[in-house]
Amino acid sequence: MCSLCGTLGAAAHWSEGGGDRTQVGARREVLRERIRRVALLNRVLAPSRMHVDEWEETAYILRGPTGQSVLCGDLAAVFAEVQRLRGAPLDPLDPALVEALSA
Repeated sequence: MCSLCGTLGAAAHWSEGGGDRTQVGARREVLRERIRRVALLNRVLAPSRMHVDEWEETAYILRGPTGQSVLCGDLAAVFAEVQRLRGAPLDPLDPALVEALSA
């Protein structure tokens, strides 16, 4: 199965929060949270010259420094792909990164 089919049929990851996604108000709140999450992810990834976009409320598109794009179904997949593209893990709790984000 390709990553697109797997993403469209997958259940929501625990990091995406709860809520009844069938109700309009709850669905809007889930989308607002995803947009906030993407903004924070982009701040964390900026030093690595990577960027994440929200995709259809079901996935994230990770863009590497060379323009390569990868569809990621959840945050765990985003960080796994970041590690693969960087050739080294990215610790979002690295004290230097946290300090830079706080400034």
